[in-house]
Amino acid sequence: MEQLNSTVVTSNISSSPGLPPPVSWDSSKLVPAVVLSLCFLLGVPGNVAVIILKPNWQHLSGLTQILMLNLAMSDILSLLPLPLWIYSFVYSWIFGLVACKLVTYLEYCSLYCSLLTVTVLSVQRYLQVVHLRVVSLQRCLHQVGKWLLVVLWLVAMVLSTHALVVRQTTTDQHRTLCQSQYSSRPQRMAVLLAESLYFPQLLLWAQAGFSLASSQQRKHPFLMRG
Repeated sequence: MEQLNSTVVTSNISSSPGLPPPVSWDSSKLVPAVVLSLCFLLGVPGNVAVIILKPNWQHLSGLTQILMLNLAMSDILSLLPLPLWIYSFVYSWIFGLVACKLVTYLEYCSLYCSLLTVTVLSVQRYLQVVHLRVVSLQRCLHQVGKWLLVVLWLVAMVLSTHALVVRQTTTDQHRTLCQSQYSSRPQRMAVLLAESLYFPQLLLWAQAGFSLASSQQRKHPFLMRG
């Protein structure tokens, strides 16, 4: 009798509309949730500490400091929605279609801005080392620092607009998911093209590193040969 009562209570709790669905212990859902939890617990305090403490920034230029702050801020913005994704992996997406689109848009926008900021930092470092004597170029970089951040965020916002179009809520095995749904093959190809921004940046970093190495070799040929 006692076992029957406990079974009835358990079934009533699991069927209550105000409570979340039972936890899914599927490894395909649990592993991403654990990884995202670690990223959130380590990433948010780390980036906040960088913004507050600014370690060893005294010797950096004003533009470099602005870019570093922007990088930390964009990383924080990309990490803040992680609890929502963790909940959706373990339970279900219960936040609606609008939140699905906006949260995904914020994620993409922050990630694109982080990548663009790292690219600008690499280019700036290359110009400082290779073209150190070009004073006018250095002054120009310092003058356009704040406007450069505006341009970076605008470009990131434009590149992230596909998330507002393709992100939809779907139902799969009594669970609501927030994922991309493509209406046609050209749309899918366009989104993949927008997400392929990573590859040109790798080429840009490689080209900057090759140019820097070539410049150092011309200045110190004997050291490079040794």
